[in-house]
Amino acid sequence: MKRITILFDDEEIYRHLKAEASKEGRPVKDVVAEALNNWLATRRALTPSQRMRRSEALQEADLIRTRQPVRSVVEEMLGEIRDDVQ
Repeated sequence: MKRITILFDDEEIYRHLKAEASKEGRPVKDVVAEALNNWLATRRALTPSQRMRRSEALQEADLIRTRQPVRSVVEEMLGEIRDDVQ
């Protein structure tokens, strides 16, 4: 087992994560591990052009993030990721 420390820039995201994990009776670490496993699974399925588009979208999102609430950026990025996978 390996340990990591995750620092959330937005405490609200952590509070939501903790609340949702609690509703399911799961520790936050399990929810984070599941999310990372899902993310890694989608990465393996990407073509090189999809990887490039995703990288560009993430760079653009970093620029936009400074002007928008984090939740808006995350929801937009998740939509793009879902489109790439489908």
